Order: sequence, then structure tokens, then C-alpha cells
Amino acid sequence: MFRNIARKFQRATIFEKLLLIVGILVGIFGFWFINRVYLNEPVVSWQFLIAVFLWLLLIFIVILTDSNESIKEELGSIMREHIKETKLLKEEVRLLRMKK
Repeated sequence: MFRNIARKFQRATIFEKLLLIVGILVGIFGFWFINRVYLNEPVVSWQFLIAVFLWLLLIFIVILTDSNESIKEELGSIMREHIKETKLLKEEVRLLRMKK
């Protein structure tokens, strides 16, 4: 079971690769824009604090999106194993009823 999960983590999907690129771009461009605003007006204002807070929220959303995708893939493999075990239990119950 754990080997199967480890293999899933080693392989990245297209969505995860795209999300990585988007996350890097959000980080770089967000920092660049915030830096430009600060260089134009080197005083920490409310607009500056709001921009930094929103930028950090956007990065947090990208991280949460990736976490949700990983959890979804892991739950899919767990569900497949659960279905296999349920089928085996049904077969075992059927065989036990036949012996009675």
C-alpha cells in the first residue's frame, strides 16, 4: 500500500506541473510588482500592506490547490483498495454460506 502511494507522489501530473509554473509566476511577478510600488513610494502605507496580504493569500491558495490535488489522488488509490477488499469479503461470505 505504501509503495503504491510513494510511486504516486514521485509522478507529477500535468495539472501539478502547470500549477507549479503558475505558482512560480505568481511569486515572481507579485514580488516584482510589490517591490516596484515600494520603490515608487518607500513608505509603508495601507495600500502596500493590502497588496502584500493579497499576494500572500494568492500564494496560499496555490499551495492549497496542490494539496487538494494530492489528497484527491491518494484517496483514489485508497478507494480502489477498499473496493478490492470489499469484493474479497463478499466472495468469502458467499463461500461460507455455501459450506453451511
